[in-house]
Amino acid sequence: MATSIPLTMERGQAEGARKHTVPQFVKIGPVSLRVLTIASLASLLLFYLAQTTQSATTSYDVQSLDAKQQELSQDVEWMQLEAQRLQTLGAIQQGLGTSLATDFEAVKDVKAVE
Repeated sequence: MATSIPLTMERGQAEGARKHTVPQFVKIGPVSLRVLTIASLASLLLFYLAQTTQSATTSYDVQSLDAKQQELSQDVEWMQLEAQRLQTLGAIQQGLGTSLATDFEAVKDVKAVE
């Protein structure tokens, strides 16, 4: 069995006393309705603005990270090519060995034309 407790405007609860309850309906006039409508629309617009700003910020971060990833992948490709070039130079020097120093003659006299 459910017991209902009326909301009263009086402090005392004397047995058998008439209780004045709080009205169940709230009347809203035209000015209050306009203010509530404007406040509701403003809160919805602020929510929309916050969501849009957050998605734009996230999109900007993603684009920035994509650009950085492309730059780093280009650096990796350049470093791989540089490593191959250096390995090739090392192989050429090993292949030539001491013949590199013996195949050339020292220059004795240099003449410059002016």
